[in-house]
Amino acid sequence: MKSTEELLHQIREQKNGLSFLERHEFSCPPVSLYLNDLLAEHRMETKDAIRSLGLERTYGYQMFNGTRKPTRTVLIRLAVLLGLGLDETNRLLKIGRKEILYPRIREDAAVIYAIENKLPLSRFDELMERL
Repeated sequence: MKSTEELLHQIREQKNGLSFLERHEFSCPPVSLYLNDLLAEHRMETKDAIRSLGLERTYGYQMFNGTRKPTRTVLIRLAVLLGLGLDETNRLLKIGRKEILYPRIREDAAVIYAIENKLPLSRFDELMERL
């Protein structure tokens, strides 16, 4: 499988985009794989993420092993917990096949504020509850 950078380079060099798109297979990593990669990158254990997010244990493990799909809210809360930036959070949402953050939506604007200001999860939850 080609790296993202290699694929991007090939797309930029194409003269006929349609034939390129027909010749190549495109895939997005499974959200569970990406979630586990994020945890590893941030040196966090699955059990600690599940506990910090306040998830029911079974649902949490199913989400991380790929048998259940995480909700948009869970993905956003995980992004806040891990201190992801806005671009990283939107990438997580895209991989999870959820709508990216849109600043004209009040709740999304609050999420963006929390991400940009690196609010801890507890303060983020308070902010969202007030909305």
